Amino acid sequence: MNEDLILEVRPSWWNFVWHLLFFWLLIPLIVALVRRASLVFSVYQDRVVLEKGFLNKDYKVIFISDIRTIDVRQTIWQRLINIGDVFIASSGTSGYEDIATGLPDPRGIENLILSLRQGQPGTYD
Repeated sequence: MNEDLILEVRPSWWNFVWHLLFFWLLIPLIVALVRRASLVFSVYQDRVVLEKGFLNKDYKVIFISDIRTIDVRQTIWQRLINIGDVFIASSGTSGYEDIATGLPDPRGIENLILSLRQGQPGTYD
């Protein structure tokens, strides 16, 4: 099943900078570790999979051919450190079906998905 995996990312550590800044309190460090482990965004040749949850897992699969819109949102801070939020809407929903926050190089992820949608071989820089 993983033979066609192109990209698998977790939220960037920069997304948890405030948690890590106060690591000496131990609770923010544990929260950052759990939140980072709770999201996996995977891009395959024919689908995008968003896995959420730490103890309970929620898998959402969107086929590349069903993707209607990909939005990338970045705050000023996120633009400085090249992380952002990726929103994916499919043809079967009225809103966003997948929302992945704090991913590294969100524009690269968007370009990869768009190239796969257009039938070109996907590469991630």
